[in-house]
Amino acid sequence: MKLKYKINKRFSSFLQKYKLKTQLKNVQKLFLFLLVVWLFGSFFTILSQWLFLGESHSSLRDYVQYFWVVIIELVSGFDIPEVPMHTVSLLISIIMLVMGIVVVGLFTGQIISMFVHVLQKNEYFSEKPENFQFKSPIIICGVNPKLYNIIENLRKSSYSRDREIIIIDKDADQIKKNEGKYFNDIWYLSGDPANREILQKAIGKQDCRVIILSKELNGKKYTDSKAINTALAIEAFDEKVHTVVEIANKENTEHFKCTQINDWICISEYSLKLMSQSALQPGMANIYSRLLGDEVKDNTSTQIYFSSIPLSKYFVGKSYKEINKIASEKFVKLDITLIGFAKFLETEEKKRLNLKLRNSNYFIQINPINHKNGNSNFLQKSGKIFFHQNTKLNQKDKLIYLSTDEIDFDKALKTINKKVEKENE
Repeated sequence: MKLKYKINKRFSSFLQKYKLKTQLKNVQKLFLFLLVVWLFGSFFTILSQWLFLGESHSSLRDYVQYFWVVIIELVSGFDIPEVPMHTVSLLISIIMLVMGIVVVGLFTGQIISMFVHVLQKNEYFSEKPENFQFKSPIIICGVNPKLYNIIENLRKSSYSRDREIIIIDKDADQIKKNEGKYFNDIWYLSGDPANREILQKAIGKQDCRVIILSKELNGKKYTDSKAINTALAIEAFDEKVHTVVEIANKENTEHFKCTQINDWICISEYSLKLMSQSALQPGMANIYSRLLGDEVKDNTSTQIYFSSIPLSKYFVGKSYKEINKIASEKFVKLDITLIGFAKFLETEEKKRLNLKLRNSNYFIQINPINHKNGNSNFLQKSGKIFFHQNTKLNQKDKLIYLSTDEIDFDKALKTINKKVEKENE
């Protein structure tokens, strides 16, 4: 299926790049024009020959031959000397010759125009194939100076593997691509990202993530109004899309609380908090940098990962405390540290607990407190809900961990258990 998907994508991209459908329509029009000219030219040639040289024609077949004569003149510009032509017919032939030159010129111009357009666009990102829907794209709405850094950071993560990146902006066709491995499989759509027709072309068939960047206003300040409107349009189009919005002004966060938008990040607020913490606790900036994926000297970096679903069968039904113990004992060589879990809550349970979760149905619990297991998986303190270490995890839950790479727990545990069995034999 992956191979078929890639072949279809490449073929659709080829059609889009060379505008073959448009070119074929233009060629079709030229050939239609050529056909009309040929038919009328042949008809008038036959008419003139019948009027002025009727005595030299003995049958209908003699007149039908002019269809062949005219097409030769029209396409090649040559006449057939064996066929006697009246002066009027010769004038018609000249007109046919001019028409043929025009058609050939227009056709050649179309081909040259196509290749010039392709060469001019080589340094820019490719336009998304119009009639091909990506499965799980990452969409970036809007353009600002952070765009290239965001693309590079997305591509560094294994989570973006096999995901296309689509840039949507009215000037997206003017964005030049950088050289390097991080800028492959990136596409653009020109237009307003809040437009329903644009969203219909961009939103993935299976899974879709959207990053909405704040836009510059008059080249000096950033405005959040456009980002907010775009986010609301996307959520209205498909509420399953995970939307992350960049906010320039902290005051605008109030506008998001009554919406279904998943995440919003105020860059200025995070910057201030990070600077304050780094001043109070030296080295804090380095820790944040490492957790966000910055490479160190040995080309490895510790990042935050969510385990894939379904949860490993070895962990299903066990408490977070038990799983943490297994990880510390068996995953020593994997350099993994559990820091929490994401608990999946059904819609009925969310309503019962009066929870408004923006990240689908997952409740994120970092560093769960130690608590004796009671009748419930969660605690309520000061009007807030917490999950504790004795919370039982099921197939839909996710582990949150620090590691240098994403881990397949089922595969890792199978390998470890086989080694133990061999040692015991």
